[in-house]
Amino acid sequence: MKARSFIHWSRRTLLLAAFVAACCLQSKAADELPHVRILFLGNSYTAFNLLPGMVGELMLSSQMLAPHIGSSLQGNYTLERHTTNAEGMDLLKKGADDGKPWDVVVVQEHSVVSAAAAVDADAKMLMENGLAKLVKSAHELNPKVLVVVFQVWARHEKLWKEKSADALATGENPGQALARIHLANANAVKAAQEKNPGAQIIVSPVGDFWWLVHDLYPALSLYAEDGTHPDLLGSLLSAYIILGSIGGREMLEQSSWLPPDCPAVQAARAKKMVLDHPEVFKAAGK
Repeated sequence: MKARSFIHWSRRTLLLAAFVAACCLQSKAADELPHVRILFLGNSYTAFNLLPGMVGELMLSSQMLAPHIGSSLQGNYTLERHTTNAEGMDLLKKGADDGKPWDVVVVQEHSVVSAAAAVDADAKMLMENGLAKLVKSAHELNPKVLVVVFQVWARHEKLWKEKSADALATGENPGQALARIHLANANAVKAAQEKNPGAQIIVSPVGDFWWLVHDLYPALSLYAEDGTHPDLLGSLLSAYIILGSIGGREMLEQSSWLPPDCPAVQAARAKKMVLDHPEVFKAAGK
């Protein structure tokens, strides 16, 4: 499957719940469902294959919530850079298309920083300060906001064989890179909670599930050809995990939407992996 990428990374996307409902052909009207407002702040890992829209489609197909989705996705951005990006911060302050504040803010750190922060003091400070600032801004606007930290995945093992500089910057091999990513995310969340008492912050263990699926079902294609970004199935798997982090198991079970170009058998296997391993969610952020 070929990944759908973007030429221009700057994205401000608002999907009206009614529009998504029409696309999904749901039997229950969107205005009959409780509404939830979700903002994504990330880079190309989130932008590939329109991941925010995938989460919205899956959420609405569950017929449990009607999503309002917003995003500011900037190529190669760190969380720290998002805090100084006028477009994204204005969108955070403005709120959703209905004028109400965001209920959920999903944030994604740069893939190299996500691993380096476990062993490098400067990267650790960069990641922890960036997350703490975004949590502070979101929490001030809505004290009940849920901040979801999108834990990225380790690069494909072929990049270590090719001696890719970015891959080597994350660890000696994919296993070490993932362990560092897991630790750095847990440390960043702990630091952000200490600086923002009362804030709700969770880690969505996308990278941990990628490792599990890639290990148990190596034939499933999760990576794009570059070995870094997600293929269509990789983005769908990520959307399943983020959906589960936000809405819980029942919402994931009830979701039925599929991307037109994604084989249903592969999607079902990826979804089943997420449902069959709740322990991965329990271990997130620890």
